Amino acid sequence: NVPTHVYFGDNQLQKIGEELKKYGTKVLMIYDSGWIKDTDWFKVVVEKINEAGLELFELGGVEPNPRSYSVNQAADICKKEGIDVLLPIGGGSVVDTAKLASCTAYYDGDCWDFITGKAKMEKFLPIVVISTISGTGTDMDAYGIVSNAKTHDKLPFFNTGLFPTATFLDPSITYSVSPFQTACGAIDAFSHYLEVYFMRPNLYVLDKVMEGFMKTIVHYIPKVMDDPNDYDARANIQWASSWALSGFTYGPTNGVPFMCHWIEDEVSAKYDITHGLGLAIILPNYLEYFLNEKSAYLYYELGVNVFGMDPALDAMTVGKQVIAELKHIFFEVCGLKTKLTDYIKMDDSKFDEMARIACRDGVVHGFVDMTQEDAKNILRMSM
Repeated sequence: NVPTHVYFGDNQLQKIGEELKKYGTKVLMIYDSGWIKDTDWFKVVVEKINEAGLELFELGGVEPNPRSYSVNQAADICKKEGIDVLLPIGGGSVVDTAKLASCTAYYDGDCWDFITGKAKMEKFLPIVVISTISGTGTDMDAYGIVSNAKTHDKLPFFNTGLFPTATFLDPSITYSVSPFQTACGAIDAFSHYLEVYFMRPNLYVLDKVMEGFMKTIVHYIPKVMDDPNDYDARANIQWASSWALSGFTYGPTNGVPFMCHWIEDEVSAKYDITHGLGLAIILPNYLEYFLNEKSAYLYYELGVNVFGMDPALDAMTVGKQVIAELKHIFFEVCGLKTKLTDYIKMDDSKFDEMARIACRDGVVHGFVDMTQEDAKNILRMSM
């Protein structure tokens, strides 16, 4: 059940004022950088907020891989000014900052306490999202992830109270997103679906839904790379991305679905690399590492049903073709580089700790079992 009201399509921002007014009169707008203020659509947002008689407060400068101190800043403004509703404008980092701030606003302490279990989420400010980039789907789910700059940890959080009350998805807003960020966001969403798809116990209806979402993303990535103002491409990627973590496609799973994400979370926590970029580099190596005679049937179904590969081929051959096709899309179509060290300075000195955290101090039972040594090997392949 997704309780978020979605305003999807052109001219939906005309309704932003009346939506925000449902929750009170004081609005805290959270964003990353000031570029949004130079856009025509932002002028519409401000105009509608003013027409609704609302008071607007601001917090800018939210970082990629958002930091806990930004969450605490947002919560402090909420307490000081008596904020009624949060308005994150941006992508996953901005929305996740707002989510954790929504409960920290009612807590006399550090937001990190909710992640460590020291504090319990009980009360939440309402959140209305304006999404500017297609990616994790955090605009329609109850999850978030935040980094701690002091400990270099990057950890997830969840509570059903974190579902945004409303989300505005206007595909034309994403026209200005760079090809790099567009690719990273789409790859992040694709990875979420793939990792769940590999964990499902063959529930046909959900298989077909996930295959449809993945097929949509890989179909439209080349189109939006070729023409950033392709409305249909932007709209389809945005709609597919927004469902990625909503829970709609989950159903029962056979174990932990997000092993690849957990490996990448450690990379972006320690080295501050863009999350979707880290996934683009790690995912093909992760799939290559775990492709074997027992797991190949999953790759086969993905290859045949999503990429249209020849069903007469054996499963291992299709598995290899899937990996090759993903590399083609990520590195040739999207123009991303193939190694983490193409973007960041890193060596294997932190791999023991990274693998331990990625494997949650043990062995992760996913579509295959992943040991800490496995995680280190995948990191070495990606480095």
